[in-house]
Amino acid sequence: MEERVSSQKASVIIPVWNGRRFLQNCLDALLAQEGVDFEVIVVDNASSDGSASLVAEKFPAVRLIRNKRNLGFAGGCNTGLKVAQGNILVLLNQDTIVRPNWLRVLSNALHDHKIGVVGCKIFYPDGKTIQHAGAWIEWPLGLARHYGQGEQDTGAWDTPRAVEYVTGAAMAFRRDVLERVGFLDEGFWPGYFEDIDFCFRAREAGYEVWYIPDATLVHEETTSSPNQQFISQSYQRGRLRFLLKHMPPARFLSQFVPAERSYQPPAIRGYESRVLRRAYLEATSRAAAILRRRWQADQGTTYEVIAALQHLYHLAWAEDWKKTQESLVATTTTPVASGQLASDVPAEMAPTPYLQEFEFQSKTPVVGPLIARFRSLWYNVAARWAMRYLIQQQESVNQALVQRLMELTDETALLAQEIAILSLQVCESVGKD
Repeated sequence: MEERVSSQKASVIIPVWNGRRFLQNCLDALLAQEGVDFEVIVVDNASSDGSASLVAEKFPAVRLIRNKRNLGFAGGCNTGLKVAQGNILVLLNQDTIVRPNWLRVLSNALHDHKIGVVGCKIFYPDGKTIQHAGAWIEWPLGLARHYGQGEQDTGAWDTPRAVEYVTGAAMAFRRDVLERVGFLDEGFWPGYFEDIDFCFRAREAGYEVWYIPDATLVHEETTSSPNQQFISQSYQRGRLRFLLKHMPPARFLSQFVPAERSYQPPAIRGYESRVLRRAYLEATSRAAAILRRRWQADQGTTYEVIAALQHLYHLAWAEDWKKTQESLVATTTTPVASGQLASDVPAEMAPTPYLQEFEFQSKTPVVGPLIARFRSLWYNVAARWAMRYLIQQQESVNQALVQRLMELTDETALLAQEIAILSLQVCESVGKD
C-alpha cells in the first residue's frame, strides 16, 4: 500500500554513516522547528558506531530505516525519498545544526513553482564564517566552488538569487521536481557531485535553483570520513563522472583535456597522483555507458574520449615519476647534517652492510706494527675527517635509495591493483551491454 503524500507536509531525510556524535544536536535542533508540518527520516547506512541505536532510543518520533550496507550519500537519500510522505523534500547532512525558522523559510521559497531546488546560507562551526552561499562550477575543469566560502558574514550574501547549484548538505525541492528529474545518481558513490548533478538536471528540466540566505545552519563538513585521501578520491571520481554527464563530448575533448593537462602537475605535487590515476581509470571504464546514455555518442566519439582519459592517466604516471626523480636528486645531493651519523637512522630504514673505514696493516718484520700505526696517525691528520664525511653521505644516499625502492614496490602493487580493477569494470560494462 502506498503511503499518502501530503501537499502541506515536509519530509527531512538525513543519511547517516557513523555520525553518532553529531546526531543528538542535529535532531534536537531539527525537531525544534516550528511553523511547518514535517516528518524526519533517518537512513542509517550500516553504521558501526551505534548511530541507529541512538536514534531508536532517544528519538522515537523519528522514522528510522536501517540499510544493510553503506549505500553512500545518494543511496541513503534515495532510500528516504522513496518512503517520504511530504510534498517538500529536504536532504540534510548528519553533522549540521539548523537554526530557527530554517525549514519554514525553505518551504515558503518553494511556493514559487518556477523554483525547483533551494539551498541555504551555511556556516562553519564558529557560526560566523561562511561555508556556502550558493555555488558554481569552474569550467572547464569541473571544480566545485562556493560563493562566500571563508568570508566573515557581513551581509554581503544576504540577497536571494538563482545559482548553478546548491550543496546537498542542506537542499530542498518539491515532489514534482523529483518525479520529473529522478532520484540522485548513485553512481557518485560514496559522495560528492551527486547534489550538483541533481541541480543541473533540474535546471535542464526548466526549474531554477535558488540560494535562500534566510535559511541558515552550521555544518561541520566531511565528518563521515576523516581520511583525506578517501575524500580526495571521492571528489575526483565524482568530478570526472559529472563532466562526462554534463559536458558535451566535443567540449570535453577540446576544452577539458587541455585544461586537465595543466591541472595535473600542481595536483600531483600536492600528493594526488594516485587519486587522479584511479579516477581516470574508473572514468575510462564508465565513459562508454555514460556517453551513449547521455549524449547518444557514436563509436568514434566514444573512442576519442576513452583515449583522452587513458592519455591523462599516462601523463599522471609520468608527472608522478618526474616528481619522484626530483625528490630523489634533492635527497642524494643534500649533505648529511653536521654531526649526523648513519647510526642515527632507525634500524629498519638503514641499509646493510655499512661502509667501513680502511684499517692500515703492514707485513714488514719487526717494524711493521710501527709503520701501520704511523700510517694510521697520518691518515687521521690528513684524510679521516673527509673520508668519514663521504661515508656518511654515501650511507644517506643508500638509505634514500632503499626507501625509494620500497616506494616503487608499493607503486607496482598499486598498478597491478588498478589494472585488475579496470579489467573487472570493463567486464562488468560489457556484461551490462
